[in-house]
Order: sequence, then C-alpha cells, then structure tokens
Amino acid sequence: MPDRYHMIDYIHEGPEALRRTLEANERPVQDLAEAMARRGIERVILTGIGSSHTAMTMAAPLWAAHSRRMVHFVESAEFASLPAHILNDQALVFSVSRSGERGLVVDSIQRARQAGAVSVAITGSAESLLAKQAQQALVTSEGPEITFPKTKSVIATTGLLMRLALALGSRDDPGPSGHLGELKAAPAAMARTIEAVEPDLLRLLPEITRHNLVAVSGSGANFGVALEGAMKIQEASFVPVYANSTDGLINGPVGALNDKWLVIPLVRTGDEQLTAQLLKIAHGFGAHSLVVTEPGITLTEKPTYCLRLAGRADAALAPLHFLPVLQLLAYYWTVSRGMNPDAPASMTAILEAILAPGRQEPELRKK
Repeated sequence: MPDRYHMIDYIHEGPEALRRTLEANERPVQDLAEAMARRGIERVILTGIGSSHTAMTMAAPLWAAHSRRMVHFVESAEFASLPAHILNDQALVFSVSRSGERGLVVDSIQRARQAGAVSVAITGSAESLLAKQAQQALVTSEGPEITFPKTKSVIATTGLLMRLALALGSRDDPGPSGHLGELKAAPAAMARTIEAVEPDLLRLLPEITRHNLVAVSGSGANFGVALEGAMKIQEASFVPVYANSTDGLINGPVGALNDKWLVIPLVRTGDEQLTAQLLKIAHGFGAHSLVVTEPGITLTEKPTYCLRLAGRADAALAPLHFLPVLQLLAYYWTVSRGMNPDAPASMTAILEAILAPGRQEPELRKK
C-alpha cells in the first residue's frame, strides 16, 4: 500500500483538532449559555446535513441527558417545514456546516433570523456564507482538510456539540461536570485507540476487503457513529454500506444478509446480549462479522474478526472513541481498491449539487 493520502494524516490529527476546538470555544460557549439563560430561551433547534447531521446524532444523548429545554434535531431539508410555534423568538438555532457553504444550511439560518430566533453557526470557516449570516459563529479549529470525506472536522464538530449540550444544561444538574472531565480527556484516549487499532486493522484488511456489502450498527450514541462510518466507507471506497441501530438491524433487515456481507457492530458495555443475538443470526445466514469493541467485553457468539479500543468510554461520549476506527477502515479500504480517498470520482458532481450557487469548499477557493 505505497500511496499515502491526506485523509490518513487528518484522521491522526483528529484528537488534536478536538482539543483545539474545545479550548478555543470554551469562553464563547459559556458566554452563549449565560446569554440564553438571561433571554429565557425555551427550545434549541440543531440543523445540518450529511456529516453535520450525523455529528448532531452522535451528540444527541448528551442533549437528552442534560438539557432542560426542548431540543429538536432537524435535517436542513426539513427546516422550512418547522411550524411557527417551534421556530420563533424563544428558539435558539444552531446551523451546522463545516464548509459553511451548503445551500440548505444557509437557508436555515436565514429563516431562523426572519422568525426572530437566535441564530448561531457552527462551522470550520469564519469567512463562510453561513458564519457571515449568523448572529454568532462558533468556529471549529481542525485546520485545513483538503479531502472530500471529512474526518477530523467531524470529530471537532461532534465534540463542540457535546460541549454545548453540557453548557446549556441545567445549572442544578450535577452530571455535566463529570462528562466535561471525560470530554476534555477524550483527545488523549482517542490518540491511544488510533495507535492501538491501526496495526491490527492493517493485518485484518485482506480478509475484511473480500466482502462486497457492509452493514454497520450501534446502540445509543453509537447509532450516530454507524451512520457516519457508513457514509465515510461508502463515499470514499464506493462499497455499498447499510447503517442502522443494532436492534433495528435485527428486526428485519438482517434477513437480507448472506456470505457477501460483512456486519460491523459497535459494542460497548451493555451491548453484549443484543450484539450476540445479531451475530448469531448474521452468521447463520453466512455473513461474516467485524466487531469493534471496548476492552474486557466477551460475547457468547464469537465474531469473525475483532478490533478493540484502547480503553472504555462513557456511553454518551463513546462516539469520540469509536468513530476514528471506522474512519481508519474507510481510508484503508479505499486505498486497497486503488482509489484516491481524498477526491472520490463523484466529488465534483456532488459539490456542484449541494453548494450555494457560486460558492466553493473553503480549501478549493481560488486565492
């Protein structure tokens, strides 16, 4: 595997991108939380598409656990359908786009402002259309990412959304302090997992890449990881990937599996029984399995292959630990197929369809 592309460097930079993003936004996040408390905001709406939406899904359990306000997660294509009693001057809207140039996301922040809502952009570019139209912009600090499949920016965005969930929670809730400590420790833990998993993945790669179809599943916050990991594997390698919750995969879709499929369950403490059930059914249909798991977990149904994280994580913060493994898998699977993961053949056509007219990705703009 002689070629080395930018994507692998960005995966390794993910932990540092998260650390910088959390540090750079700590004061703005706290200021925003105080301002929202003074204003008496009643609900929070988060909107985005693609990896921005999966980042929201990965952070959703922390919002559910700590927010005392109503929280809505809305794909930007559906934002225009929000009724007036949800989108009004008592709402805080986070519009999420790494490039800040996605037409539908820019439209969402324009509508939020027209409705009198507080509009906040979460983006990787302070000069983006989204940042300029928002009342406030929180900018992630991943640095340049000149690849179509984004990795370190997804990590940074997910971490920032998790930090916002903790900051906007109730002041009487003791939970955020414990989660905040784990969030700040996550970059070092992620780096250890990348270092531990990468050589094991490379040894398994010839066996893994024999499969033509993939199903990824996860429970709780790892459902968002399954969605994001499936997107990365498919958009880079063009291998068809299906994503679902582990329970959702068992309840029907598992019946389509056969020996062409590789099933990838994401397993943390508490998932053992459900995962064993999935593996037993999938193996019975001839499928193979690659379990990504925390250390110390034993399954009654033995997987075909196994990758273990360097350590355990809190359930709500698990995405930061599991996602880098699927990002590594997406990269190496793509390169093994003789393809360039930085710029898939479909990239130009997709960007032309999803960007606002006349706009470009930040790294592709002509200087």
